[in-house]
Amino acid sequence: MSENKNESLEKVVADFLRKHPNFLKNNPEVLESQQLLHSSGVAASLIERQVKLLREKNEEVNRQLSHLIHVASENEQLMSRLHQLTIELMSTSDMSEFFQHLSDSLLKDFNADIFRVCLFDTSLKIDIDDELADSIRLVSREDSDVQKFKDHLEKGETVCGRLSQTKLDFLFDSRAKWVQSTALMPLGKNGAHGLMAIGSSDPARFYPGMGTLFLELLADVVCTTLANVEPEEQRRSA
Repeated sequence: MSENKNESLEKVVADFLRKHPNFLKNNPEVLESQQLLHSSGVAASLIERQVKLLREKNEEVNRQLSHLIHVASENEQLMSRLHQLTIELMSTSDMSEFFQHLSDSLLKDFNADIFRVCLFDTSLKIDIDDELADSIRLVSREDSDVQKFKDHLEKGETVCGRLSQTKLDFLFDSRAKWVQSTALMPLGKNGAHGLMAIGSSDPARFYPGMGTLFLELLADVVCTTLANVEPEEQRRSA
């Protein structure tokens, strides 16, 4: 019974203080007489405890603000690089040079290890030399391995994180064993043109929820280039 009375009394006091937030301010002698036992066992006044809590909250807010500033700075640099890269790619008429430059830029800008683009139009005339062989693959959309990416293609969204081993093996061949995280981008609506992937040996480099605007805009650049090239190749083969 006594314990229940104490709990009831504590609730009354707590409710009173909530309804009268200026009570301790108007009665400083009450505030100064209160002490809280720190986890270390050292007693501290209520004011000291409040100051400590406010300081901790302030430090957390500063950390969050610093993180937002860092992210904003990174995004600004990426968008600037996207603009520059788009101009560079637009001035490249040869598709082999286009994808080689794209590969070099992505690996540098994203500090990644592997780049691979899978194009579904196997009639494209691209000179895939030894240097470019690891970056480009021409494959039919009906290929059984491509069907493993059906959900990714239908959603049409960039996916970041870990992929299954079978998907990694298809995308990166013998180098798949080194890939710990991947950014996977469908090219065009429902992946009409293909897939583009960037792999990293760092498990934390690409993760679910990370910003993908830069990659999606770059995928649009690739799609626009492919859409302009395909009719030309069709005219040449006619």
